[in-house]
Amino acid sequence: MRRRPLLAALLSTPAPAIPARAQEPWPARGLTLLVGVAPGGTADLAARLLAQEFAKGLSGGRPVVVENKPGAATQIATAELARSAPDGTTLLVAGAPFAINPGLFRGLPYDSRADFAPVAMLVRNGLMLMVPAASPAKDAAGLLALARARGGLNLASAGNGSMSHLAIEILAGRSGVPLTHVPYRGTGPALPDLVAGHVEAMFDNPSAALPLAREGKLRLLAYTGAARSPAAPEVPTLEEATGLPITAENWFGLFARAGTPAPVLDRLHDAAGAVLSDPAIAERLRRDGSEPAPMPRQAFADFVGREMEVWAAVIRERGIQPG
Repeated sequence: MRRRPLLAALLSTPAPAIPARAQEPWPARGLTLLVGVAPGGTADLAARLLAQEFAKGLSGGRPVVVENKPGAATQIATAELARSAPDGTTLLVAGAPFAINPGLFRGLPYDSRADFAPVAMLVRNGLMLMVPAASPAKDAAGLLALARARGGLNLASAGNGSMSHLAIEILAGRSGVPLTHVPYRGTGPALPDLVAGHVEAMFDNPSAALPLAREGKLRLLAYTGAARSPAAPEVPTLEEATGLPITAENWFGLFARAGTPAPVLDRLHDAAGAVLSDPAIAERLRRDGSEPAPMPRQAFADFVGREMEVWAAVIRERGIQPG
């Protein structure tokens, strides 16, 4: 009999209020994927493939928008993510400059280690060393010999601190050959000058190099990956071509704002992995010279931390300054 008043009291007690955030389905609004470079290229392609697939399921029917915000070596887009709410609805597709910038720039408008949550590695690739079709250099060893004979060559890059710039610095340092870095405001302006012969060589992603090589406008001399690119297996690695132990890989991954709930990060990570595992999408990426590279979320965070240390050391060794 004593149990009845107790039971009645329990039933009449209001249940604890559930926070409104916990009651809301995620995402409560559409998703935005920021990209720190202009449309075209590997980062943009990866972002648009994610957006296309996320819109089919992850976003719950809400729009998924890709916003290209190029400039300041990708700092503009990265800073926008740092200012966003930590709810996983604003994301960033970023590449190697994310890890290069902390060692290159003082006073970044964000903390590269503290302000972001690495979500998923997407793709990685080496760079193609390429010259105009009319160049007398027929291979990478011939390009270095030409540079020695002329007392140096001008090599274009997609910008100061880009992977295409750092590849020049590594090659110059390891070979002892004078190579002059000519920075452009992105791949788009650099490639026409390369094709026209206004600069003598350039490193860039296969997605930019392969179409022009197939059209006969550029000659591919070497690839900076650890192994040959499946998209151009006839092109030797830079180490094969020169005998120098040089590997330089670009990569692109998905980032959220630090403080985003772990279940949301896990959901985003799994969704990105599902996109990369789609055979048609994987083939689309490989056709452009990029290799899908999924890894566990913590492994990706550890990878980004190591990349920051590696490139900071190269920047110090070569005395690279912000442009």
